[in-house]
Amino acid sequence: MPSPARADVDLAIVNYRSTADVRSCLEALGPWERGRVWLVDNSAQEPGMAADTASLQQASADMPWVTLLTPGVNLGFGCACNLAFEQSKADFFLLLNPDARISVDNVLVLARTLAEQPRLGAVSPKIFWNEQRSFVLPAAFAQTPWRSMALALAPHSRRATQWAAQRGVKRAMRQMAGSKVFEVSFLAGSVLMLRRSAVLQASGLFDPDYFMFYEDSDLSLRLRRVGFKLAIVPTANAVHGYRHKAFKADLMAQSQQQYFSKQYPLFYRLSGRLDRVAALARPVLAPEWFKVLAQPVHSASEFAQQTGGASVLALSPSMLMMPAMFRPSVTEARCLDDQEWALLEPAAYVALMAGMQGRGEWNWVYFERAVDGARPAPADS
Repeated sequence: MPSPARADVDLAIVNYRSTADVRSCLEALGPWERGRVWLVDNSAQEPGMAADTASLQQASADMPWVTLLTPGVNLGFGCACNLAFEQSKADFFLLLNPDARISVDNVLVLARTLAEQPRLGAVSPKIFWNEQRSFVLPAAFAQTPWRSMALALAPHSRRATQWAAQRGVKRAMRQMAGSKVFEVSFLAGSVLMLRRSAVLQASGLFDPDYFMFYEDSDLSLRLRRVGFKLAIVPTANAVHGYRHKAFKADLMAQSQQQYFSKQYPLFYRLSGRLDRVAALARPVLAPEWFKVLAQPVHSASEFAQQTGGASVLALSPSMLMMPAMFRPSVTEARCLDDQEWALLEPAAYVALMAGMQGRGEWNWVYFERAVDGARPAPADS
């Protein structure tokens, strides 16, 4: 087992048309003296990318700890990470999205945790949504048949779904605010440190059949099946600029099919390739579930006016109120400000609020965040 002082740590960053983000990510990290930073450029071969490719080449020349890999084709996220992993020999291997930011000190906290707890196969830090660090992203949701069934049935009971969502927010706040490492079932690949020996025992890093999405769920499951645990280290912090992008839905659905057909084949067949699960769901009608704000909402000040300046505890693009992000604690809850509003993609959201109309209880509201008067697409259900 490597000691915290001696363990090598390599990092992998995959670029696809995100050169500015990559450079910001490298600058936030700063000089890396414990290993290599492997930068895989998936868009180098594409038309119009010559200037971006030259920028990354210059970055790798200016930063001797960075090695640029150019596969010549868009490998997808998983296979690009595999390419870097195959080049690396480090004890620990950190996957880092281009739009994620982490400091050297926080990387070392993750490495120290792995070194001191040999049954941990992978860890992630507490991940904030924004540079203000006013919202925290939740741990990855479990990707299991049980969760799929629960989500499909959730629209049938507003009261039970709201209770479960609020309970989940409270629990996540409590865990992320503490200093204790806590176990989870699944970890996302946006900021993820892996133990090389655990990955090798789990048959390697990412399954090449996944182009993007669900490859981290697949890996999480394989690591646990060979006896390793997964955990969040809340004393290590990072920032990941998560965005709700509707265009990702088709690719995510395709990867979901791959994942369940591979990892839960019996459930996949009995569910009719998940079609029978989807058929259990029904639409969530916003007026029946939430207080609906006058639509669309154009600014943080307009949002505050319509909510009476009530505090926002959590935000979600899901009508089932699974929080995409939540405040670090109840005491830090406040209404959305201009900076937070600017980071929200045009879409429909639900917000968990405290202090609506002078009352102390928590309530959910539905709103549509618009830009220039455009009406966004409905929220996910």
